[in-house]
Amino acid sequence: MSDRCFSYRSTLGFPAQDVFSWYMRPGALSRLMSPWRKTKILFHEGGPDEEGSHVGIQTRFAGVPWKWVLQHRNLVPGKEFSDCQVKGPFAHYCHRHRVDPVDTHSCSVLDEITYRLPLGLPIPGIEEEFAKLFRWRHQIMQGDLELISRYQTKPLRILLSGATGLIGRSLEALLGTAGHDVVRLVRNHEMATRHAIHWDPVHGNFSKEDFEGFDAVVHLAGENIASGRWTKKRKERLFLSRCRDSWLLSQILSRLHRPPKTVVCASALGYYGNRGQEKLTEESAKGEGFLADLCGKWEDATQAIESRGSRVVHTRFGVVLSAAGGMLQRSLLPFKMGLGGRLGSGSQVMSWIGMDDVVGALYHVLMTESIQGPINITAPIPVSQAEFSQTLARKLGRPMFFSVPAWALRSLLGEMAEELLLSSASVAPKKLMETGYVFRYPDLSQALDYVM
Repeated sequence: MSDRCFSYRSTLGFPAQDVFSWYMRPGALSRLMSPWRKTKILFHEGGPDEEGSHVGIQTRFAGVPWKWVLQHRNLVPGKEFSDCQVKGPFAHYCHRHRVDPVDTHSCSVLDEITYRLPLGLPIPGIEEEFAKLFRWRHQIMQGDLELISRYQTKPLRILLSGATGLIGRSLEALLGTAGHDVVRLVRNHEMATRHAIHWDPVHGNFSKEDFEGFDAVVHLAGENIASGRWTKKRKERLFLSRCRDSWLLSQILSRLHRPPKTVVCASALGYYGNRGQEKLTEESAKGEGFLADLCGKWEDATQAIESRGSRVVHTRFGVVLSAAGGMLQRSLLPFKMGLGGRLGSGSQVMSWIGMDDVVGALYHVLMTESIQGPINITAPIPVSQAEFSQTLARKLGRPMFFSVPAWALRSLLGEMAEELLLSSASVAPKKLMETGYVFRYPDLSQALDYVM
């Protein structure tokens, strides 16, 4: 069977050299991994700017997990390069990336794939999948370059905890493509390298000297709040992984010879509690309940580094939408099966935000010196839970007949159901809008088109 060829071309509003340089930076490949495929990078041998370097990827093809090894070939600096399969699901696969100037302010980006399917077997929809992927990739590149260009700053050295989490993975990649030096804060001593430092907050093991020399620290680590029923023991683990660890990190940073200028620490909209239809901003009072108390103590844990004069920001995240993890990923299968629906009355307000606006907002926070204290990381238009479910079902082309009564959720999940699934918080991103953040997708329907 002869090779087939697929190509996708679009025009980006940036000079060709800027776009090609973006491709060559750490994090570019991670930023271009589609959220709707279970794909992860296994290894790098050399960088994207090195002829003959290799990257290993685990992906799913025709429903089967595959290890895919690609080699960088045919590198023409500033112009083009190719990623060609050494091992993987295709009989032959070579992906050519080419960037050509249109004028001094824009360029044409071409993705061209030459491929041959295994055993000559037809796989329905493969070119439709390619088209979806590259349309999404070009939008990601345009959006990221627009974001980065808004902030004139020198490269920063940034310490990042929670880099393997849902938000951390995307943020690390974005920061890398923006030219910043990102160092991970890890708990596994064997993972400590030039780009990762080790600490053990449980036993208090760390080297204070490792924390010197950072311009900013972004602390995202913490046990998943939604991963199990809130038993007494689990509540204690949630408290320790957020409040104790944030307190210890704050203590370490406050005792440095040169503390970081900026510290960004994760928090959550759980701070506001169940507030019905009340309009909430960063000035609104703390609510009631376990999550509100947890978030309050979480934010208080950074007092030591605040006292040293660092700019400290507490990012109160809404419901983060990504097909790669979190609530949306867990919802996709039942909705695709026609089993999705309303939770409780469905009237509870859901303050959501798409993943690329999450990392975009975090970048805005890092680069905007006027921002400090709490900031709501949410889209500007919250929706009811019923509206979210209806929109998701419509996007997937499925009916929405089912609903889960509140009593059943309480019986199954206890306090967690009350505070996570049935709680209502209509939250506005007041500080983000006042400081000029530009949302990529403020509308839920548009966001779902983009993130899944």
